Amino acid sequence: MWERSVDLEKGGKKYWDDLWDNSELPGGPEPSQPGLKNYVNYRFHEFFSRLFSNMETQNKRLLEIGCARSIWLPYFAKKFGFQICGLDYSEVGCGQATRLLLREGVEGNVVCSNFFSPPQSMLEAFDVVVSFGVVEHFADTDGCIAAFSRFLKPEGMLITNIPNLRGWVGWLQRILNRDVFDIHVPLSLEHLADIHRKNGFSVLSCDYFLLANFGVLNLENLREHPLLQWILPLRSWTNKLIWILEKFIPFLMPNPRSSPYINCVALKS
Repeated sequence: MWERSVDLEKGGKKYWDDLWDNSELPGGPEPSQPGLKNYVNYRFHEFFSRLFSNMETQNKRLLEIGCARSIWLPYFAKKFGFQICGLDYSEVGCGQATRLLLREGVEGNVVCSNFFSPPQSMLEAFDVVVSFGVVEHFADTDGCIAAFSRFLKPEGMLITNIPNLRGWVGWLQRILNRDVFDIHVPLSLEHLADIHRKNGFSVLSCDYFLLANFGVLNLENLREHPLLQWILPLRSWTNKLIWILEKFIPFLMPNPRSSPYINCVALKS
């Protein structure tokens, strides 16, 4: 089953190696700092703060699957006291994740391995497993969640974040960069929750996250296009305007059309 699932990845290792090799390490403020420039990360910080508010996290073990150049591993260690570990099959991405830990002065372990065939010592070893934008790259979504489950202790928590490609973000991605859209599976909220349940999880929540974020769009194919100098500022200012309106107009809520993300939180039975 695991070998079959590996073959059904819609991106491929070379795609990720090339992408990370041409990307600088992320900088800027860390997630708990407020402000429009850091709005998305700060909203994730609020989400995790609520999620872990009734959970003892100090010295618990957390694994991030797909940890290439992750800003979240040092965040989870510094803000919640997790013992952190990252897993990715891109050597380039793992090297960048390690450098980010060193830059932040955080101890952690980064393992370069495919999550379908990890070291035995990692199985049933973690209290929390989190992924950002991994599941939707696999045609066999069921097998992907089943593989994630193997890392968790009984009653462990799985946090799955995916882009909402059935809304406006997916529609624009298909038009502007079809090649990138085609390495994703446009999962619905209902389907994502059902697959977690099918694999023995109790779903605590599965919700649309944020009103909008057009920064999710991958515009790499427009890098040399003369319109890019206009598109990027327009995207930035559109996001900021929406985020300001979201703060002051209560009925502007996350929804199936405009929301850029889906977050699913589930416990392993």
